Amino acid sequence: MGSHGKVGISIRLLCVLAAFCAGCNEHIEQVKLGPVVDGDWWVIGPEPDLRLLGLQPEPDPEGRGPNQPNDHCIFQGADGTWHLWACVRGTKVGRILCHWEATELTQSPWRFTGEIIRADKAAGESMVEWRGQEFIQSPFVVEDKGKYYMFYGGYDTALDALGDKLDAGLDYNKAEKQICLMTSPDGRNWTRHKDRNGFSRVFVGPGAVRDECVVKFDGTWYAYYSGHHIEDRDTAGIYVRTSRDLIGFSDWRIAQYDPRCKEGRRKWQAESPAVVKRGSYYYMFRTHGPDKSGTWVFRSEDPLNFGLKASELVTVLDVIAPEIIVDESGQEYISNIVENGVYGIRLAKLKWEKEQKQQP
Repeated sequence: MGSHGKVGISIRLLCVLAAFCAGCNEHIEQVKLGPVVDGDWWVIGPEPDLRLLGLQPEPDPEGRGPNQPNDHCIFQGADGTWHLWACVRGTKVGRILCHWEATELTQSPWRFTGEIIRADKAAGESMVEWRGQEFIQSPFVVEDKGKYYMFYGGYDTALDALGDKLDAGLDYNKAEKQICLMTSPDGRNWTRHKDRNGFSRVFVGPGAVRDECVVKFDGTWYAYYSGHHIEDRDTAGIYVRTSRDLIGFSDWRIAQYDPRCKEGRRKWQAESPAVVKRGSYYYMFRTHGPDKSGTWVFRSEDPLNFGLKASELVTVLDVIAPEIIVDESGQEYISNIVENGVYGIRLAKLKWEKEQKQQP
C-alpha cells in the first residue's frame, strides 16, 4: 500500500476518533448536575460602620441591626483586585450602595473602602421616596470588551405602566420601578449612563423591578430580574430581557412564575435570580419559594423559560440572595447575605455533583 493510502486510513481513523470523542463530550454535557455548598462560610462584607459618613441610623427600637448588606455583586477588576458592591439597607437615609475590596477571595473580612453611591433624583432615580427613604439597590457588574457595566435598581420612576406621571404622594404602588446603569473603564471609577432624557435607566417594569442578573449565553446578554405584572403586586415573578450591547434591551417576558408564591407573606418573595450554564443545561437560583425561605434551584434547557412546566426543581439551598463566582482557576463560590439573623456578605466554595437517578 502506498503512502497516500496510509494517510487516507489515518485521516479516516482520526475522523472516527473525533466523532467518538464528540459523542463522549455530548454525553458529558447532558449530565444533570446539582449545586452543593462545599465547606464553611467566611464573612467578606460585614455590616459597615457609617458614622464617619454621617449615615449611621439611630438605634432601632425593635432591635433590628442597622446597615444590613443585602443584594450584591462580586467581580475581579483589570488589576486583579476583587470588588464587592452591596446594597446596604437600614441606613440613616434608606438604601445605598457600599464598596469593599480584597486581593484574594478567601480574605476575611474585605476592606470597606468608604465609597458609597446614593440615589440621584437628577438622574431619575428614587423619584418617590418610600416612608421618607431613598432607594438604590441590587448592583450587578459585568465586563465586556474592556468596559465595566454596573446595573442597579433605581427604584421609583413616578410613572405608571403606560408612562404617565403619577402624583408623587399618591398611588405609590402603581409606580413602575427601573433598572439603571453606570459604566467604568477600570471597574473603579463609575459614570452614570444617560438616556435621551438624561436619566440613568435602561428599562422600566414590569412593576417593582429589582435584583437583576446579567449574563451572556451564545453571544446574547440575558438580564434576569424580579418584578410583578398585570398591575398586581401579588403576582411576583422572574422576568428576562435580552440585549446585544448592554444598552438597548428587548421587551420583557416571563422567565418563571410560580403562582404558589401568591399565598401569605411569600407573595413578594420570588427574588434575587442568578442564572448559570453548566453543560447543556441552565440553572436558575431563585431566593424563596412557596413554603419556605432559602434558594430554590431550577434546571432548564431553555434560558428564556424556567416556568414550572419547562424546568425541574433540582434542590433547595439554605442561602439567601446568592451570587455565583468563578475564580481564575475555575473554582466556584457561592455567596449568602445572612446567617443566624446576622447580616453580612459571606462566601463558601461551591461544587456540582452528578444527580443520582432515583431508584424505582
